[in-house]
Amino acid sequence: MKPGQILYKIRQALRLDDETLLHLYALEGHEMEPRRLKAILKKPSAKGHENADYEELGLFLDGLIRLRRGAPENPPAEDAEIELDNNLVLKKLRIALELKEMDLEVIFEMGERPLSRSQLRDLFRNPAHPKYLPCSDAVLNDFLLGLEEFWADMPSIDAHEPRPS
Repeated sequence: MKPGQILYKIRQALRLDDETLLHLYALEGHEMEPRRLKAILKKPSAKGHENADYEELGLFLDGLIRLRRGAPENPPAEDAEIELDNNLVLKKLRIALELKEMDLEVIFEMGERPLSRSQLRDLFRNPAHPKYLPCSDAVLNDFLLGLEEFWADMPSIDAHEPRPS
């Protein structure tokens, strides 16, 4: 999946408005222009659509973690280059939304892709681990579809509400 598609699907699932999205970028010290945000959230076939990049997706996810969980205790080094892949997107969403193993099982079932507990664990393993399971675009898409259904009864995320302690 392209970064813009992932961003759009997360936005839909969590019911995030533009103001909240802009705030998430600001939390990471990134000044996202409202015009740019609207352009990357448009359908690819729409006039004025612009492609998002993985850095923008990563900043959004890190901002979501910071909003929901606070600043990281051990932030990665400034010059650390981290390649954002589907497994890392899942991991960041799991952290930001404080999803437990049972929640993940339910979300994948709602997305019509039931996974066993061992398959779930394998998605979150270190890539060097022999049982590491790469997350395909189809698996991530099914997760995001399930997340939208799972999150439907949750309160929407508001950038102006204080973080729970």
